[in-house]
Amino acid sequence: MLAAIAFDPTIRGLLVILVAVVVLPGSIYMILATNTGIRVGFLIAAAGLFGWLFLMGGIWWMYGIGLKGRDPAWMPVEINFDRGSPVATQAVESLPAPEALPSATEMLQKYPLLFAIAKGSEGKDFEPRTLSKVITLITPLVLVTPEDVEGTITKNIKANATEYLADHPEAKAILEGPTDQAVAEISKQAKALRSDIEDQLGGWCLLSESDTRRGDAAAAADAELAAAKAFGDPTTSANYLVGDVFFKGGKEPCTPIQELSSLQQAWHRIHTTFELKAPKLYSVVTVQKAKDVVTAPGETPEPPSVQPGVSAVSVVQLRNLGNKRLIPFLFMLVNGILFAVFGIMLHTRDKASMAARAAFAETKK
Repeated sequence: MLAAIAFDPTIRGLLVILVAVVVLPGSIYMILATNTGIRVGFLIAAAGLFGWLFLMGGIWWMYGIGLKGRDPAWMPVEINFDRGSPVATQAVESLPAPEALPSATEMLQKYPLLFAIAKGSEGKDFEPRTLSKVITLITPLVLVTPEDVEGTITKNIKANATEYLADHPEAKAILEGPTDQAVAEISKQAKALRSDIEDQLGGWCLLSESDTRRGDAAAAADAELAAAKAFGDPTTSANYLVGDVFFKGGKEPCTPIQELSSLQQAWHRIHTTFELKAPKLYSVVTVQKAKDVVTAPGETPEPPSVQPGVSAVSVVQLRNLGNKRLIPFLFMLVNGILFAVFGIMLHTRDKASMAARAAFAETKK
């Protein structure tokens, strides 16, 4: 125990706390004691101190700052190397295996208008590698505006998708028609394609590559794969490519909340705030081993690609909501009780003093 004690920060920290208590609350108590007496001065100083701590704890609790508990985090459940093998979590059984998922290219080819827009933004040789890429491209199109159609979309299509539109006159006719009709048709087809994909996911939500929730889950999966040495020792993010990221459960909707009306967004905020028990939230991050490439000195390395014939590895995770606001709430509660106790003691003493003064005044009369 003595070996664990050091001057910095152990002894210095204790001295800082001791000096701060003596100088700040102690000086106020000394001034109050010289004017109101030792006991009353202590009650006033204690009530003021715990009242201030109560207010500070309330601010910590509301904003999740200061003395806080554990932040929400993803807890690993299992690393499943073959979706055909038994899974540890029953909720994951409803998620289709990677080979059972629809082809990203085939799904996008059903909507030539959206494929033309995708080729315009990504290049004339664009072919979607994953369903996540399709979701990433079509989600912003749900809220497309006339300015987008007349500006960026038209410009990109002229640069990269002219030949594709020549083979699909129905899509070309829509883009060359009235802007309002083009906007409505693009939004309609984007919703339809996203619905077609979601209907085949067994109730799971496929996140787009621009969704912040995807990055958080993928980062936690990276740490779990490295700790388990899933792709050898050492395992780094360069050993594999992240594919699709699926969510199921939780309070947040699958589609972006910005697509809802203002009234629906307000109701969602109120409903989730007063939902005492949060539903369990699972995530499944799928990764595939990257192809081993040897680059000769002085040559440009090839872009990373998936090694042919390898199966997708699924990292199953469960969201731990933590107790970020529990500790500041308990801090506020304890200080609120102490503030009430000292306030009641002061009030009781004032009532006794007033009664004594009233009795003395009657006796004097």
